[in-house]
Amino acid sequence: MPGTEIRLALDAIPMGGMAEGSAGEDKVLFVRDASGVRAFQAKCPHLGAPLAKGEICGERLYCPWHKAAFALTDGSLEEPPALDGLTRYPVRVEGAEAIATLSPEPETRKTATTAIRSVLIVGAGAAAVACVKTLRREGYAGTITLVGRESHPPYDRTKLSKQFLAKPTPPEKTLIEPDFAQANGVERMTAEVERVDPATRTVTLAGGRTLNADAILVATGSRAVMPDFPGKEREGVFTLRSLDDAVRVSEAAGEAKRVVVIGAGFIGMEAAAFLTKRGLTVTVLAREEVPFAKRFGEEVGAALKRYHAGNGVAFETGSVAQIAGNGKVEAVETEDGRSLPADLVLVGAGAKPETGIVAGIEADDSGGLPVGADLKIADSVWIAGDIAAFPEATSGLKARIEHWRLAEQHGTHVAHAILGETGAFSGAPFFWSNQGDKRLDYGGYAPEFDRIVMQGDPAALDFIAFYVKDGKATAACSIGRNTAFTAFLHLLGENRLPSAADIEAGADLPGLAKQV
Repeated sequence: MPGTEIRLALDAIPMGGMAEGSAGEDKVLFVRDASGVRAFQAKCPHLGAPLAKGEICGERLYCPWHKAAFALTDGSLEEPPALDGLTRYPVRVEGAEAIATLSPEPETRKTATTAIRSVLIVGAGAAAVACVKTLRREGYAGTITLVGRESHPPYDRTKLSKQFLAKPTPPEKTLIEPDFAQANGVERMTAEVERVDPATRTVTLAGGRTLNADAILVATGSRAVMPDFPGKEREGVFTLRSLDDAVRVSEAAGEAKRVVVIGAGFIGMEAAAFLTKRGLTVTVLAREEVPFAKRFGEEVGAALKRYHAGNGVAFETGSVAQIAGNGKVEAVETEDGRSLPADLVLVGAGAKPETGIVAGIEADDSGGLPVGADLKIADSVWIAGDIAAFPEATSGLKARIEHWRLAEQHGTHVAHAILGETGAFSGAPFFWSNQGDKRLDYGGYAPEFDRIVMQGDPAALDFIAFYVKDGKATAACSIGRNTAFTAFLHLLGENRLPSAADIEAGADLPGLAKQV
């Protein structure tokens, strides 16, 4: 309630640390360092994680769930997936108490100075939204046009394969803002884009209409892949990429009893876990015996498989011969003659980046459009997200990464570039996956690794694994080791990570991360 005072003993707020204070249902987060005490909203603006359970690394506060980062000085946003900074409250110290008043301090209004008067964004996903929010937060007053094929306002795609499937869920629960276009001063167009000409900064829509702008961001994302299985057109066979897909899968799940998930990637495994929570019998059919083994190693993959099996998910190894049924799906038949009964089939066979509309640039072997570290493909034209094959700073490799948060980081980088900032994109990749009730965190980029430095017990799903190439840890995966993992991610982003040998010898990553 505005004007409410929340008191907390200074001794309860560790120097260089934080503590939550409350008065009734109202809460604030107190942060204390040599410069004094500050107070911020207690929950992350992304999905409401309690920030007191987060981590302080250097001059940043990291959300405990999804690693949004905020500046300790004023609560401003430094890393997504949050799209707004923290509300700050005035604090005074009386005797041995810190007292916060729940009347938000006024936000500092910024004014951007740029010759770019119009911005056109192709796509309406993570990169597009982050670009819009950053431009407006930085005081950009020009026109922003957002063109996408879906009629929905921008939504959070990461929710679609998780709790959304566990029970009937209103689609509006996935929206990033109830009215994104109006709230951010955006002209929203629902249309199919046929061609982007970077040389002329021209976008051609289906039907022939053309659009121009002073700056263009192309962030078209990917489409779900549907392999050419015989019977793929049968009723009850789905992919899961868009909000409309998720609504159809959820509705079908309400009538189904038996589900076969084809593919043991992140979408397939998340969907399997949450459809099981709905009371359905779920079987995962995959070519590999151990899911995620190539990405995370055999130990981690096997532990995740045991965990899901313990929660009722059945696993079969093999390839699809056909999807059988009389109009409606009845079974998935394998090449070795098995028949897996199914009322619903979810195909999780990956996604293909939407690069074909960009003229004059050929996709590389990864399927992405090759770009330099500035993400620019022509004067005042940038690409971001799934379609970008860019030099990844921490590994030194060319990478195309399908992470929601990385797309947001790309969009943020492009917004700053539109406003005149120069330099390379250097954000550390991060994604999370809700494997049922276990949250898996992965940071960095390690498409190949020589060995794994393991700390903790993967069998108990309480571990952090470091993936090492040529003596350097370029990525880490963790369940249940938030302090160590957040420190790793922070140090990786600052290029201060110790060698793999030092990590294996017990380097104090959290201690190093606290240093400024």
